[in-house]
Amino acid sequence: MEELRRTQGMKALAFAFLVALVALSVASLHPQHSPKSLPDEASVLVRNLSPPGAFEVENRGPDIELARTVTIQRDLKGEWSDESTDLALVEKCEKSPLNGRVLLPHGATLRPLLWNGMSCGSQCAATCRANLYLGPGRFRFVVSSYDGKHNFTGPTFEMPSRRPRGSQ
Repeated sequence: MEELRRTQGMKALAFAFLVALVALSVASLHPQHSPKSLPDEASVLVRNLSPPGAFEVENRGPDIELARTVTIQRDLKGEWSDESTDLALVEKCEKSPLNGRVLLPHGATLRPLLWNGMSCGSQCAATCRANLYLGPGRFRFVVSSYDGKHNFTGPTFEMPSRRPRGSQ
């Protein structure tokens, strides 16, 4: 009788071990994506700074290529509408292609030049036809990955009825 109980106990233990082994094998066939495999909405942060129109972009995920152009959206009675501007991820005024890319390494923060609220010459002096000040209003910045697959939207901010001091 004792021998029979030992045999049944050993069979149950062997069966439990076999089930655990199969479960581990199946799990290894379907690895989970690491949080760094694809950028998500929280991996790149767009933060507003002071004065209105100032912002920064921080990368908390893996290195990423961002589109140089930044979209400005205006809140029109609860609907977000894209504004036409030449706003870009640039830290100084220089000739650079707007359709370029910006590499933002892991842990890096980029502080682009202040958006002055203008539709053209948004950050740097420019000769523009039909240039206009887009304020006052509620706006937000949208930064995109270079491949266009991911958008990183900043919080809403109020642009005053006049251009902020220190803007071009």
